[in-house]
Amino acid sequence: MLWKTIVASVRSSPFFISVIVFGVLIDLVFRYLSSLSYKYLIDKALLPRDLEALAIVIGVLVAMGLLNVITGVTSDYAKARLDAQLLMGYRSALFRHMQAQTHRFYERFQFGDLLARYFDDIPGIQHAVLQVFGGGLLSITSVAIGLGILFTMEWKLTLLALIGSILLFLPYRMLKSRSLALADTYYTHLDQFNGLIDENMKAYRVIRVFDMRHSMLAKVEGTLRTMASVGVKRSFVDANLNRLPLLGISILTAIILAYGSYLTFDGRLSVGEFIAYNFVFATVGNSMYGIAAILPYVLSAKTNLQRLHEVMEWKPDVTEQGAKDLPAVHSQIELCDVTFAYVPGELVLQHLDLSIPLSGYTSIVGPSGSGKSTVLQLLLRFADPEDGAVMYDGQNIREVQYASLLSQVGIVFQDSILFLGSIRENIVIGKPDATDEEVEEAARAAEIHETIEAFQEGYQTLVRNHGDNLSGGQRQRIALARALLRRPHILFLDEATSALDPDTEQSVNKTILSLSRSMTIVSVTHRLAYAAMSDRIIVLDKGKVTESGPHEQLLEQHGLYHRMWEKQQGFVLSRGGGSARVQAERLRSLPFFQGIEQGALEQISQLFIAEKFEAGITIFEQDDPGETFYLIARGKVEIIKTTDSGIRSRVAVLADGDHFGEIALMQNIPRTASVVTLMPCLLLSLSRDHFHPLMMSYSSIREALEATLKMRV
Repeated sequence: MLWKTIVASVRSSPFFISVIVFGVLIDLVFRYLSSLSYKYLIDKALLPRDLEALAIVIGVLVAMGLLNVITGVTSDYAKARLDAQLLMGYRSALFRHMQAQTHRFYERFQFGDLLARYFDDIPGIQHAVLQVFGGGLLSITSVAIGLGILFTMEWKLTLLALIGSILLFLPYRMLKSRSLALADTYYTHLDQFNGLIDENMKAYRVIRVFDMRHSMLAKVEGTLRTMASVGVKRSFVDANLNRLPLLGISILTAIILAYGSYLTFDGRLSVGEFIAYNFVFATVGNSMYGIAAILPYVLSAKTNLQRLHEVMEWKPDVTEQGAKDLPAVHSQIELCDVTFAYVPGELVLQHLDLSIPLSGYTSIVGPSGSGKSTVLQLLLRFADPEDGAVMYDGQNIREVQYASLLSQVGIVFQDSILFLGSIRENIVIGKPDATDEEVEEAARAAEIHETIEAFQEGYQTLVRNHGDNLSGGQRQRIALARALLRRPHILFLDEATSALDPDTEQSVNKTILSLSRSMTIVSVTHRLAYAAMSDRIIVLDKGKVTESGPHEQLLEQHGLYHRMWEKQQGFVLSRGGGSARVQAERLRSLPFFQGIEQGALEQISQLFIAEKFEAGITIFEQDDPGETFYLIARGKVEIIKTTDSGIRSRVAVLADGDHFGEIALMQNIPRTASVVTLMPCLLLSLSRDHFHPLMMSYSSIREALEATLKMRV
């Protein structure tokens, strides 16, 4: 595998390779001329006292020395250029490959995995290639030439040296597997370490607020200790790969000196020939050691290449092969008989037919797992269906240039990612040549222009750390302005306001509603209070359209939408969304509180405590003691079960109005699953300690919970 990489490097940089090879050849000529010169210097110049011969030998050596210095400097420059070119080429290729990928790739390879490829694996490959080109090429050629010279000088002695050279390569044979295994283990832990550092940087606020610093430090130090332990073993093995060949060289040199001295005593070698032979052999021996010395780099590069190829061989889910432009869309977008699965055999959409007219405001809603987010991914071609087609005005988007599709749509995600740079630079990302007037027009449409103007630096205000120096509403409005600057025919919203506080969410949604008068808006949301403002609502369930129509019409049907609507009612949020309470009537809709008298429900509603959680927080782990019942006032969580073998899998996603942990109100049964927040959440919690006295006073509450417990346990 490494040799293919070397061949590719030769083809990509023939000039630099030629300069390096020429420098190697001149260096070899100088080395062997220097070694052989002792024969002529002693036998032809010093012993006969021939000044002319002495001058010729020294003159040739000086001339070759100067030439060697000149070609060596040139070769070093070529190596430096090749070094930079290889590093840039590999990193650029990896980045281009990453840009072609979709969500499955980033689920498989986390941040730490990819970072290690850039800053550990690629430099390791590059270093090995240069070692082979520099030291390896020089050493191999030197051994071949040197052995040829030695055979002409004394073939028996050379044959003995050749047989003894096996000693140099025995350590490689003995330690190869151990070195590869340790390298693989080390890089596995390095990926974990990089992931922990990334996690700590992104979640530093949560870590501080929940006083997780000691636990996070323990995790990082535990990983570092493991890396250190493996690193010591790896360094020791690699050191032996270098040191043991020196022992072989020492033994071989002693044998050559002993046998060569015998041949000199016997008169079969002159003193000059003996000295020259030993100098030539010393050069050959050093070259043999040079070959052995690059083997650890080759072993390390083998691991690096395997890890890099693991990433580079990942096939993109979407291939951009369309040749024609997508005409301006104006009528409708459709999913025609679409089937799609993230995991083979686990269908998310099955023979789905869906039509969205390109006018007004359309919301796509449904329970968690209904396929609404998947529909949006297909509409934006973040993924392609397994069967069926996605059509814009009757045109299959697989057959058009992807850029021509993106030029007609805008998108605002739940996470309004901003880049390092000014506010203006963030707005013009999708249209770099936009004028100041166009930027201001987009900002006014997003109702953020006045806010930006009030900043000291205005549109040149620097955005830091993905926008942490801005409020959530400001970030979202800048993201909206960024989408509007391209004057899209269709504006897609992916839970665009779900992470905002209620007041900011209401304000941003009013802005979006005003935009629907001049463009088509398609929103995917789980928050029905804002879906109700739409001109039409499409309700998905289990990958199929179950209902569609305006809000009032769907409520009258008393179907799935009506049930979802009722579930999200009955919560009263404080201004700013920092707190909430649940109404007694809302509690009555919960199965274990049905039939309970109004007075008891009023008392229960007063016992709930509002708790806020950032995204990515574990509320409780599987097998933790069960002590608290939760209602989701706002937000979304995932339920994760862990098998006995340690495999974690998502079993459900819960959102506004859902509940979990009701068994904890009755018995101290360990949690049957873990709960992790997927977005900022406002939860209402009820502890068993607070609830128990009330349950003892009302037998109906205890009976209802006992019935629920029998069904769940």
